[in-house]
Order: sequence, then structure tokens, then C-alpha cells
Amino acid sequence: MRWARAIRPLEWALLAFVLFVLLRVGPRVFLEWRELAGLRTVTVFFALAMVGLIDLARRYRALPWPDGAVGPQRLQRLLLPLALLPLLGAAFAAMTNPSLRDGVAAARPAQALPMLATVALRVVGFGLPTLVLWAALGLQVKEKGKLDARRYLVDGLAGLGRLLREWTPLLLILSAYAWMDAVVQGHLAPEQDALMASVDRALFGGVDPLDLLEKLIWTPLSEWLAFAYSFYAILYPLVLGAIFMFAGRAALRESFFILGVALLVGYVSYSLIPVKGPLLTRTFSVSLDYYLIGPVKEALMDATRITWDCFPSMHTCCTVLMGWCCWRHVRRLFWAILPIVVSMPVACVYLRYHYVIDVLAGLALAAAMIAVTARFRAQLAGPAEEPAR
Repeated sequence: MRWARAIRPLEWALLAFVLFVLLRVGPRVFLEWRELAGLRTVTVFFALAMVGLIDLARRYRALPWPDGAVGPQRLQRLLLPLALLPLLGAAFAAMTNPSLRDGVAAARPAQALPMLATVALRVVGFGLPTLVLWAALGLQVKEKGKLDARRYLVDGLAGLGRLLREWTPLLLILSAYAWMDAVVQGHLAPEQDALMASVDRALFGGVDPLDLLEKLIWTPLSEWLAFAYSFYAILYPLVLGAIFMFAGRAALRESFFILGVALLVGYVSYSLIPVKGPLLTRTFSVSLDYYLIGPVKEALMDATRITWDCFPSMHTCCTVLMGWCCWRHVRRLFWAILPIVVSMPVACVYLRYHYVIDVLAGLALAAAMIAVTARFRAQLAGPAEEPAR
């Protein structure tokens, strides 16, 4: 059927996941959902919106003004302050808000960071639309030689529709992480932490690898691994934004598919094999000290973590997959994030979030997704005549 062929592979996977959630706990998880998107999703969305604006501005700067377009060029310059006005106004209002200033000053660093991040996202979100309209207006005049208001509106709406079609599934999947706490609690299978700990001991000849790691704890190493673990939140906008700007539509869809389906498989596994992780189930004789990165890690990772999210390790899986996407499509970025990719599996165990078997399962899932994506690559690319964005 034509309508079935029109649905993309990632969209099919998302529909299957929603059906799984409905069968598992019913519609209440959606009714109890307080926000349309979590902080992680909003951060990715606004970061990518910034990338889109930068890409639009780069294309605008690369094109010369057509001959005889002195009037449109002067008008474009006059409109720039108006386009910047919402951004500057929102920034001024935030900086002069006494309650916000006092709240940040009184908050602990782990509390102040998300507060400042939320304010920054709101400021940027308030200012982005007019800047996008300004850059798109100038780009059309440079490309067409004149302003065609009807074509500008039609092309703009069509481009927005294509953009939403591309990005919405992955943004919903990122938001779905927050759903899983209610899903697992609503239909909790027996916790498997004891099983995972016994598997780890079997892998290491009867010795708990976390006990072995206690002998290696060193504050500089803890700081680096905590930084690598926290950088996971930045990898999504960084990697996807780079692919969006430099690699084209086929690469972007491939990256969406491999990350989105991997995350959905991980979420289902959280429900079927609930594991809290060593940090929440045992005590340790040697503490981990993070003098510099601790508040950042708490704000970016710990504050939004759900209870049962260990098997498989999606930090490991998705970091490896993002490294693989960069290797294929943005090679220079791959070399920049390689230390994070290599450190992530170690960080997951060293920081006591995961068992070794969780990390091995994450690596296995990453390998499986690479193989599956290679098989579907031609289908993911879509018709050749579709525009890149």
C-alpha cells in the first residue's frame, strides 16, 4: 500500500514502541506526561535550531548580491536590528530579573547550571525565529534577484514541514527516556542487579570488577571520566548538527535511524530487564571525588536519570554509534570526539553506573545496529529528488 511505503523505517519503529508502551501499561503514561519534551530533548532541539541558523547564515554570506540590488541590500541591513531585537530584549530581561539573579546566587552549582541553561534556551528560542526569517529573506533575494513574497512563504512552509518530518521522530524518542520510569514501575519485572553482579564476577574469575577498580581510583582520572560521561548530553547536538551542516540528507537520515532504533531497543530492554546499577544497590569503601566536574555531571546526567536504565548501557551504545556516524560522514569531528568514545565504556563502570555486562551488551547492540543500518541504507536515503533539508 502507498501509505505504508510512505512511512519511513524510523517512524515504523517509533509506532511499534508506542504500541509496546500502550500494551505494557496502557495510555496512562501519556496522560501523566507533564511536559511535551524533557530537558535533554529541548537542549538538542535548540542546539540544532542554532546549527540551522548558522548554516542559513553561511549560505547567505557565500552568495553575492545581484547587480542592481542596492535597494534590497540596504533594506536587509536596516532590518537586521529589528531581527536582533527579540533576542537582545529577552537577554536584557533575563539579566535584569532580580528573582532570577537572586535565585542563581543562592543556588548550589548543581542547581544553578540547569537554571541558567533553561534561561539561555528561552532567550535563544525567543530570538531565533526573527533571525531565521531575516536570513531566509536575504537568501531568497540573493538567489532569485528579487523578493517574491508568495514564493518565500510557500518555500518557507515547505522547508519547515520537511524539517519537522526529519527531526520529530528522534526528538520524541529522546523524550521517551523519561516515560520509561513510569513504564517500568507500572509493570515491574524482577530486578536483575544480583544477576548482573554475578555475571560480572563470572567474567572476572570470581572477583567483582568494581572491587578491582577501587584500587585504581585517582582524582584526575575520576574528573576526566566524569567529564566524558557528562559530555554524552553534548554529543547529540554536536554530532547531529555537524552531519546536518556538512553531510546531507542521506547521512542525516541514516544517523537518525541508527540512534533512534538503538534507543528504542534500549528502552524496551529497561522494561523487560530492569537494572538499577551498582551506584544505587551497593556501598563502596572508596569514594569518588569530582572537585570540578561533579556539579556539571549532576546537572546534565544525575538530575534527569530514571531508576532502571542500565541494561544495556546506552551511554556506551550511542556514543559508539555517534563515533561511527562521524567516521562515515564528518571525519574531522570523529578525531575530535575519539577520546570521549574510547573513555565512555570505562567511565560507565568506573563511575559505578553500570555493570561490565551492561557495557558489553551496549557494544553488542551498537554492532547489531551498524549491521542493520548497512542493510537498510538505500531505503533510508529516500528518493534522489528530495531536497537535502
